[in-house]
Amino acid sequence: MGIFRSLINKFALIFIALLLLSGLGYAKDLRAVKISKFLERYPWSPLRGHEQEIVYCADKFGIDYRLYLALAGAESTYGKRYPTSKANLTGYLNGSTRFKSVYQNIYETSRLIGTTHYYEQYRQTKDLWDLIYVYKGVPPYQHYYRNMRYALDQINKVPIAAELRAQKALLAKLPAPTAASKIGKAAYHESMFTWNAVDYDRFTVRQKASVAFASLSP
Repeated sequence: MGIFRSLINKFALIFIALLLLSGLGYAKDLRAVKISKFLERYPWSPLRGHEQEIVYCADKFGIDYRLYLALAGAESTYGKRYPTSKANLTGYLNGSTRFKSVYQNIYETSRLIGTTHYYEQYRQTKDLWDLIYVYKGVPPYQHYYRNMRYALDQINKVPIAAELRAQKALLAKLPAPTAASKIGKAAYHESMFTWNAVDYDRFTVRQKASVAFASLSP
């Protein structure tokens, strides 16, 4: 009887885990939603449809999720003017590099800034000027800065009230995992949707293994 009860408990835990994971599978990363809404202003942009890839690469290399798009805006107006045969929307290495795909450009640009020694000072200071002096390389810099600052600020201001409410409603229906039972279901669900969008000037990168929610900017 004890063995039978143990098996039932194990199957119950497995069922709860699957239910949780299936629910999270439908949950959206609201940072990608913000990028998607921002790119609606540029219907011709080849970056539309690559929102999740942009967020993935940002998390992988520890950079702000808006940074790639800000560079693409400064270099090619989000893909309006760039050498299509190279898929180089960010002017990577002075625009000389040829990429096989837009995704490869997203990946390599994010990796360059997030890992190479050229941008070590920028990663320490989080000062946008430290990035621009290295990435652009030659003056003038002010216009480049304004273009990047525009994208960073506008993405942050994209409203996601409806999406956030939908995500909260979804998470409220999910059971809290056993490991989180000590803090209670309400506290667990609260922790799931309090991930805040990174303030670029502070540049504190936070990551959630399952769901990340950008800050609400009505």
